[in-house]
Formats: sequence, C-alpha cells, structure tokens
Amino acid sequence: MEKRVRRFKVDFNFEWTYGVELKRLKEDLDTLEKLGVTYIEIETEEIFGDVSITIQAFTNRIETDEEYNERISKEKQYQENIKRRELDELERLKSKYGM
Repeated sequence: MEKRVRRFKVDFNFEWTYGVELKRLKEDLDTLEKLGVTYIEIETEEIFGDVSITIQAFTNRIETDEEYNERISKEKQYQENIKRRELDELERLKSKYGM
C-alpha cells in the first residue's frame, strides 16, 4: 500500500461570526495559507429558529508515516475481524448441519 493524500482539519479560531473587517480577513487568510489550509467550509444550521454558523479549515496532504502505519494497522485489524467472524460462522454452520 502507498501513502494517500487525505483531508485533515486545521484548528483555527475563526472570529468571523458577527462580521469581520477586511484587514482582519486578509490577515486570517494569510495565516491560514501559512498553516497549509486549502479549503474553508462554512455551514449554517437552524435549530428552533436560531441560526448558527460553523467555519472549519482543512488541508489536503500526504499522510505522515505515523498516520500511514495507523491506517494500515486498522485495516489489518478490520480484515482479521472479518476473517474471525466468517470462521466463527463457518463453525456454527458446520455444527448445525453436521459437516
């Protein structure tokens, strides 16, 4: 398996909710670019007539060695769990039908 390009959330304190001056917006965008942010997601949600805004920053990058190893380990564990369940099911069916 090869390393993948993945989307990662970048923590940033957006203080744009009640409006933002252009100067501050430009500064924040420069800061976000330096952090490697390539995408900003802005979502609104209405609950019982109250509207809230969620702003999140993301970057796409190749996973680190640690992230790669963690993903591979989880995938192996997942495959092992499937195999174990299938073997358990095979044994159950063998005992049920006397094979």
